[in-house]
Amino acid sequence: MIPKTEKSLDKAFDRCNRQKVFIQITKDSYSDYAEEALSDFSSALKDLEQRDLKWAVVKAYQALFLQCTAVIVKNLGIYSKDHGCLILAMLKNNLIRKDILEKVSNMLDHKQSLYEEIDKIRIFRNKALYFPKTQSKIGGKEEVAGIIEEARLLISAIGEQL
Repeated sequence: MIPKTEKSLDKAFDRCNRQKVFIQITKDSYSDYAEEALSDFSSALKDLEQRDLKWAVVKAYQALFLQCTAVIVKNLGIYSKDHGCLILAMLKNNLIRKDILEKVSNMLDHKQSLYEEIDKIRIFRNKALYFPKTQSKIGGKEEVAGIIEEARLLISAIGEQL
Protein backbone atom coordinates (compact mmCIF):
# COMPACT_ATOMS: atom_id res chain seq x y z
CA MET A 1 0.00 0.00 0.00
CA ILE A 2 1.27 3.46 -0.89
CA PRO A 3 1.75 5.79 2.10
CA LYS A 4 -0.69 8.70 2.11
CA THR A 5 1.30 11.13 4.29
CA GLU A 6 4.89 12.33 4.38
CA LYS A 7 5.24 10.93 7.90
CA SER A 8 4.06 7.46 6.88
CA LEU A 9 6.32 7.59 3.81
CA ASP A 10 9.32 8.48 5.99
CA LYS A 11 8.51 5.65 8.40
CA ALA A 12 8.11 3.08 5.61
CA PHE A 13 11.28 4.24 3.83
CA ASP A 14 13.26 4.10 7.11
CA ARG A 15 12.05 0.50 7.53
CA CYS A 16 13.46 -0.33 4.10
CA ASN A 17 16.81 1.18 5.08
CA ARG A 18 16.87 -0.73 8.38
CA GLN A 19 16.18 -3.96 6.51
CA LYS A 20 19.10 -3.17 4.19
CA VAL A 21 17.13 -3.76 1.00
CA PHE A 22 19.10 -1.19 -1.01
CA ILE A 23 22.40 -2.18 -2.64
CA GLN A 24 24.84 0.38 -4.04
CA ILE A 25 25.62 -0.15 -7.73
CA THR A 26 27.06 1.98 -10.50
CA LYS A 27 24.64 4.51 -11.95
CA ASP A 28 25.63 3.77 -15.53
CA SER A 29 24.26 0.22 -15.22
CA TYR A 30 20.72 1.67 -15.43
CA SER A 31 20.68 0.98 -19.18
CA ASP A 32 21.01 -2.76 -18.55
CA TYR A 33 17.79 -2.67 -16.51
CA ALA A 34 15.97 -0.60 -19.12
CA GLU A 35 17.00 -2.99 -21.91
CA GLU A 36 15.94 -6.02 -19.87
CA ALA A 37 12.59 -4.33 -19.17
CA LEU A 38 11.89 -4.09 -22.89
CA SER A 39 12.96 -7.69 -23.45
CA ASP A 40 10.71 -8.96 -20.65
CA PHE A 41 7.79 -6.93 -21.94
CA SER A 42 8.24 -8.38 -25.42
CA SER A 43 8.19 -11.84 -23.88
CA ALA A 44 5.00 -10.97 -21.98
CA LEU A 45 3.30 -10.05 -25.26
CA LYS A 46 4.29 -13.40 -26.77
CA ASP A 47 2.88 -15.20 -23.73
CA LEU A 48 -0.36 -13.25 -24.03
CA GLU A 49 -0.66 -14.21 -27.68
CA GLN A 50 -0.10 -17.87 -26.76
CA ARG A 51 -2.68 -17.55 -23.95
CA ASP A 52 -0.13 -18.25 -21.22
CA LEU A 53 -1.83 -15.62 -19.09
CA LYS A 54 -0.05 -16.31 -15.80
CA TRP A 55 3.39 -15.75 -17.30
CA ALA A 56 2.21 -12.83 -19.41
CA VAL A 57 1.20 -11.02 -16.21
CA VAL A 58 4.37 -12.00 -14.36
CA LYS A 59 6.63 -10.84 -17.18
CA ALA A 60 4.74 -7.59 -17.75
CA TYR A 61 5.09 -6.70 -14.08
CA GLN A 62 8.75 -7.75 -14.09
CA ALA A 63 9.31 -5.42 -17.04
CA LEU A 64 7.68 -2.59 -15.09
CA PHE A 65 9.79 -3.39 -12.02
CA LEU A 66 12.97 -3.34 -14.12
CA GLN A 67 12.03 0.01 -15.71
CA CYS A 68 11.50 1.46 -12.23
CA THR A 69 14.82 -0.06 -11.16
CA ALA A 70 16.51 1.71 -14.08
CA VAL A 71 15.21 5.01 -12.69
CA ILE A 72 16.53 4.49 -9.15
CA VAL A 73 19.83 3.13 -10.44
CA LYS A 74 20.34 6.11 -12.75
CA ASN A 75 19.39 8.67 -10.11
CA LEU A 76 20.50 7.13 -6.82
CA GLY A 77 22.95 4.38 -7.73
CA ILE A 78 20.98 1.81 -5.76
CA TYR A 79 19.16 -1.43 -6.48
CA SER A 80 16.20 -2.46 -4.32
CA LYS A 81 15.80 -6.12 -3.36
CA ASP A 82 12.23 -5.38 -2.32
CA HIS A 83 9.54 -4.35 -4.80
CA GLY A 84 7.60 -2.25 -2.28
CA CYS A 85 10.76 -0.45 -1.21
CA LEU A 86 11.53 0.29 -4.86
CA ILE A 87 8.25 2.20 -5.13
CA LEU A 88 8.97 3.95 -1.82
CA ALA A 89 12.46 5.01 -3.02
CA MET A 90 10.99 6.52 -6.17
CA LEU A 91 8.31 8.33 -4.19
CA LYS A 92 10.57 9.48 -1.33
CA ASN A 93 13.18 10.89 -3.70
CA ASN A 94 10.70 12.43 -6.17
CA LEU A 95 12.36 10.54 -9.01
CA ILE A 96 9.51 10.82 -11.48
CA ARG A 97 9.10 14.27 -13.00
CA LYS A 98 5.85 16.11 -12.41
CA ASP A 99 5.00 16.18 -16.13
CA ILE A 100 5.25 12.38 -16.29
CA LEU A 101 3.12 11.98 -13.16
CA GLU A 102 0.49 14.23 -14.73
CA LYS A 103 0.68 12.34 -18.04
CA VAL A 104 0.09 9.02 -16.25
CA SER A 105 -2.74 10.54 -14.22
CA ASN A 106 -4.40 11.68 -17.44
CA MET A 107 -3.89 8.28 -19.08
CA LEU A 108 -5.56 6.64 -16.08
CA ASP A 109 -8.37 9.21 -16.07
CA HIS A 110 -7.18 10.41 -12.65
CA LYS A 111 -8.27 7.12 -11.06
CA GLN A 112 -4.90 6.33 -9.48
CA SER A 113 -1.42 7.75 -9.20
CA LEU A 114 1.51 6.19 -11.01
CA TYR A 115 2.65 4.60 -7.76
CA GLU A 116 -0.81 3.22 -6.96
CA GLU A 117 -1.04 1.77 -10.45
CA ILE A 118 2.36 0.08 -10.13
CA ASP A 119 1.25 -1.36 -6.79
CA LYS A 120 -2.04 -2.56 -8.32
CA ILE A 121 -0.18 -4.40 -11.09
CA ARG A 122 2.22 -5.86 -8.49
CA ILE A 123 -0.71 -7.27 -6.52
CA PHE A 124 -2.28 -8.66 -9.70
CA ARG A 125 1.07 -10.34 -10.48
CA ASN A 126 1.22 -11.79 -6.95
CA LYS A 127 -2.20 -13.37 -7.46
CA ALA A 128 -1.09 -14.86 -10.76
CA LEU A 129 2.21 -16.13 -9.39
CA TYR A 130 1.51 -17.32 -5.89
CA PHE A 131 -2.01 -18.79 -5.98
CA PRO A 132 -3.10 -21.96 -7.73
CA LYS A 133 -5.03 -21.36 -10.94
CA THR A 134 -8.33 -22.02 -9.23
CA GLN A 135 -7.68 -19.27 -6.69
CA SER A 136 -5.78 -16.67 -8.65
CA LYS A 137 -8.80 -15.18 -10.42
CA ILE A 138 -6.57 -13.32 -12.85
CA GLY A 139 -9.38 -13.42 -15.37
CA GLY A 140 -9.36 -14.15 -19.04
CA LYS A 141 -7.28 -12.92 -21.92
CA GLU A 142 -9.16 -9.62 -22.14
CA GLU A 143 -8.50 -8.71 -18.49
CA VAL A 144 -4.86 -9.75 -18.71
CA ALA A 145 -4.48 -7.78 -21.95
CA GLY A 146 -5.78 -4.71 -20.08
CA ILE A 147 -3.21 -5.16 -17.30
CA ILE A 148 -0.46 -5.61 -19.88
CA GLU A 149 -1.56 -2.46 -21.69
CA GLU A 150 -1.45 -0.52 -18.42
CA ALA A 151 2.05 -1.88 -17.80
CA ARG A 152 3.07 -0.83 -21.32
CA LEU A 153 1.83 2.71 -20.75
CA LEU A 154 3.71 2.95 -17.45
CA ILE A 155 6.91 1.47 -18.88
CA SER A 156 6.75 3.96 -21.72
CA ALA A 157 6.06 6.95 -19.46
CA ILE A 158 8.75 5.98 -16.97
CA GLY A 159 11.15 5.40 -19.87
CA GLU A 160 10.80 9.08 -20.77
CA GLN A 161 12.59 9.74 -17.48
CA LEU A 162 15.68 7.88 -18.65
